[in-house]
Amino acid sequence: MLQTSLTTSLLNKIPGRLSLVFVSMMLCAVPPLEGVGQTRPEEKQPREKRIYNTVRLENCKPVIDGVLDDECWKQGEWSGNYIQHIPDEGAAPSQQTEIKILYDDESIYVAFIAHETEPEKIDRQMGRRDQLAGDMVGVNFDSYFDHRTGFEFNLTAAGVQVDLLLTNESFDFNWNAVWEGRVSYQDSSWTAEMRIPFSQLRYSNKPEQVWGLHSWRLINRLGEDNHWNLIPRDIAGLLYGFGELHGLKNLPRASRMEFMPYTVGKITTYPEEEGNPFSDGFDPALSFGIDGKFGVGSNFTMDYTINPDFGQVEADPSELNLTAFETYFEEKRPFFIEGRNIFDFGIEDNQLFYSRRVGHAPSYEPELAEGEYEKKPENTSILGALKFSGKTEKGLSIGIMESVTQQEYARISSPEEDYRMVVEPLANYFVGRVQKDINRSNTMVGGMVTSSVRNLNEAYLKGLNRSALTGGIDFRHYMQNKTYFIDFKTMASQVKGNSEAITALQQASSRYYQRPDAPHLSLDTSATALSGHGGSLEFNKAANGKWRYGMGVHWTSPGLELNDLGFQNLADQIVQGQVLSYVENKPRGIFRSYELSLSLLNFWNFGGEYLNSALEFEPNWSLPTDGPLMPRSSGREKPSVWICCGVDRVFMFTGTPGRNMPFRPTRRKSSPFRWSMKTEDRMIT
Repeated sequence: MLQTSLTTSLLNKIPGRLSLVFVSMMLCAVPPLEGVGQTRPEEKQPREKRIYNTVRLENCKPVIDGVLDDECWKQGEWSGNYIQHIPDEGAAPSQQTEIKILYDDESIYVAFIAHETEPEKIDRQMGRRDQLAGDMVGVNFDSYFDHRTGFEFNLTAAGVQVDLLLTNESFDFNWNAVWEGRVSYQDSSWTAEMRIPFSQLRYSNKPEQVWGLHSWRLINRLGEDNHWNLIPRDIAGLLYGFGELHGLKNLPRASRMEFMPYTVGKITTYPEEEGNPFSDGFDPALSFGIDGKFGVGSNFTMDYTINPDFGQVEADPSELNLTAFETYFEEKRPFFIEGRNIFDFGIEDNQLFYSRRVGHAPSYEPELAEGEYEKKPENTSILGALKFSGKTEKGLSIGIMESVTQQEYARISSPEEDYRMVVEPLANYFVGRVQKDINRSNTMVGGMVTSSVRNLNEAYLKGLNRSALTGGIDFRHYMQNKTYFIDFKTMASQVKGNSEAITALQQASSRYYQRPDAPHLSLDTSATALSGHGGSLEFNKAANGKWRYGMGVHWTSPGLELNDLGFQNLADQIVQGQVLSYVENKPRGIFRSYELSLSLLNFWNFGGEYLNSALEFEPNWSLPTDGPLMPRSSGREKPSVWICCGVDRVFMFTGTPGRNMPFRPTRRKSSPFRWSMKTEDRMIT
């Protein structure tokens, strides 16, 4: 599926590559394959959104066991007539599916009947939570009814729970709600049953509400994805195509009160290191703290934590980084995941807020003399943090986070004495974010500010920044039924500190002020502050029709520095680009769908020096055996080779499409390919 936004379809690409893959240009001439999608229902007319009317349960609750024999399931109505989304959009499904939704004062209940004419072929792959495998059914609630945020709950045929937070730009599998789900099997179907507490959702205080509703089913062996309310593949964003859930009346103001004190004891054993007093083979540890949250009305949540325990959080994947640039890791800590989409503000890889900065590894590394040993903490302790996030029924999103991290010490042992050194100062971090939806979410305007302050009392910590302040404004406006949009963002930063700290920033890999081939830059070793700005302006045709195009410009000035509380790898760059793409979503020839994209990028620095250009032709396709191009897909790998050339560098890429690639009609956060890269750098610096 085409991604027309220059933010994702252009600027994620590495400068200087020129693809030599042209065989897919012949796809348009391939005639349709007989027998594919021949079961299309009445030919297309503009579809009205489907409406489901739910029913309140009185004095009755289903037992969540996957067996739909409870008396309460006799209430309400089953709704079927799902429509094929992939591979043949608009066609009749190969198997029928039915859904029923009920609710009471505490929870919303969802039941599915997934009819199956060949029950022995039901794909029941076991997996961990949030692992997409096998046949699946799911439901998504746009409980804000703002067409921007969806809470999705899925069950595989093996009973694996998959939940995620969906926006029109991205999806977040790190969001984990507390809900129940079970499946069972019959002679000619399998059934699923869910109980979703209202405390896991966010909604307004209106006495009668309308929610956005989406339901789908994946038949994995056929690579077939069916929708209760068909969402066209050329829509500007998935949530704009949701159906509606009616009948919700007098919903409770969920307290969402959680209070979780903890105590953790730990003993670590390992081989003893002779002469090292900190490595005697036996390390006991004891810690305690509190995590919790409470609801502020139905729209907002207050999260708090004191000395949080992240011991059960999934570890980061191992990665060997041989570059001069930092690796970006996804956030997995529960406290920072709540409301994370509200705090999203960035231009490509430049993010104003990167929550992994809070509680990072100590910054200072003591210089040890011969015979000295050290022991220091792996991470900075979070003394306390508070986060307020949510959205009003009038479309105002608010996010505020305040946290304080502890002053950390390293214990050092020498033949003469044992002593301590500060390796991370006491620090305060603040983030504030607001965004307003206007005109039924056709216009969005917002702003964000971040601040970090460190208490630098030790002379040897003068290489650290004393404070950093960043801010930004964003604006997006959709036109003509969200076919076109204009997107504008701007950001600025100011970092203060000792001259040694600011000199280090000027010499960092993101800017290299000291390089002799950049006369527009000058290294100032006496400076005590560094300021900069960045931004983007784009115009795109993002939906409706087979032709898509976009144009825009992105810039980051040499002095822009976001890494105190954000994420940034490069500065001093102006990128102008355009893209033209053709998308075919109907089966044609041997292909279920394909897209052809031609893009051109031009790069300059802030001295006006032309750096290079990149011209790329990129084909993407899906074969009948590939499975749907969605997160629900198991996928097959198709080999691909790229040879790319640039003015100053030569790159060679080989790769294959990644498994489980997300299908999102507007924006893709990362490339659909996992590349291995060899680089020969011919630039003399």
